[in-house]
Amino acid sequence: MKQSTRFIIGSGLFILFFSVVAFKLQDNSLLLNATTLHEKLVQTTSDFKGLSLINHLLLILIITVGIFWKKGRNILFALFMIHLSFGAFISAFKHNIPSNYFYFPVVAGLIAYAVKTQKIRFDFNALSLRDKIIGSIALFGGFYYLALVESPVWINALIYSPLGVVNCPTTLALCGFLILNSEHENRSRLLEYFVICGALFFGGLGLLTMNVYYDIILVAVALYMTWRLWKEACNTSKGVIS
Repeated sequence: MKQSTRFIIGSGLFILFFSVVAFKLQDNSLLLNATTLHEKLVQTTSDFKGLSLINHLLLILIITVGIFWKKGRNILFALFMIHLSFGAFISAFKHNIPSNYFYFPVVAGLIAYAVKTQKIRFDFNALSLRDKIIGSIALFGGFYYLALVESPVWINALIYSPLGVVNCPTTLALCGFLILNSEHENRSRLLEYFVICGALFFGGLGLLTMNVYYDIILVAVALYMTWRLWKEACNTSKGVIS
């Protein structure tokens, strides 16, 4: 079985898995059901408004500096990705959100390892227009996350939507940075697989159990990353055959 075929089958099975888990969490007899989890995420967002505001300002600053400072762009973006991951990890302890305990430290470790092995590079000239557009949409979606914040949502989301605080906007921003990673042949597949799985799980959970329709962006971005990896695997297979 070709690598690309195995990846497609594996992705399909995972999507089925997270869908089953998401619907199962609707059972209110469970200790952590959809209603309880949503309440915890709303409360975490409210408790960490200060951190969210700082992360919003940092994202604007880092993107602006990174556009002009080419030599420091790689380490600047990577460090911010790690910062977001640890923020979501630490804030999860306040209201006991177990998934974030295990997921985000692993993501941070994989990002650090990818930097060490030179598998992350942000060369905008080497990116396709499609990657630039979708990566930018993902970053903006993480920055302006229209869920979990108090009314008026349209204004408050600009100030303290929970970027670097709860899972969905944080993972969406991570997806955005990874889409802008220009190391096509040398990218960290393990890092991308792990972030894709998290994006599908968290996004599917929000869509299927909490009616957070904004998470359709997270799922769509994750599916785009899956398609991109599949396409690269197909191109690699063709190169080997020829």
